[in-house]
Amino acid sequence: MAKYKNIVVGVLLLGTTAACERPAPPVSARAADSQNITVYLQQQMQRLQAEKPMVLKSVKTENSPTETIETSEVDWEDELAVFQEVDLSRPALQDLYSEHREPHTDGSTSVSFRKVEEAETPVQYLQLQLSPQNNIQQLEALVLEKNLLFYSRRKVSLSTDPESGDVSSYRIEGVQKLIFGDSLHYRIDANL
Repeated sequence: MAKYKNIVVGVLLLGTTAACERPAPPVSARAADSQNITVYLQQQMQRLQAEKPMVLKSVKTENSPTETIETSEVDWEDELAVFQEVDLSRPALQDLYSEHREPHTDGSTSVSFRKVEEAETPVQYLQLQLSPQNNIQQLEALVLEKNLLFYSRRKVSLSTDPESGDVSSYRIEGVQKLIFGDSLHYRIDANL
């Protein structure tokens, strides 16, 4: 009899646990589009690490000549990290941005997310150009971070090859300043 009592208690506990679990919230269109950024970049990082394509990269800092190198030795996780920062799929960010969608006659869609005025989040805006298949064609974002000691403003953009959908180029333009230092303006251009 004790054996059956343990089984009944186990079934009741299992039923209670299942009843208390919350169902996963449905993914909004905003979260789905934003999630595509992270998923897309992770896939591209893996592909680029394996293929090691040649990259023409130019770096320009204030009052210095442009430095240009061509290399296949790139840490893609580090190189594309700035674009992962603009991922807006985290549930805590969902109410901090307004969304505007504009379908185009060719089947593509422009999607823009703008920070609501009272929100305190570094991504000021995110604009995506999506193909008819909902793949990223272009991405542009503005990231602003500031506190008592530091100021940083970066405009990032990324373009993909229209045929393959792979990353074809990206640009990072920015300025950073420490409270007791001069501002440093910079621009990084990379073409694959």
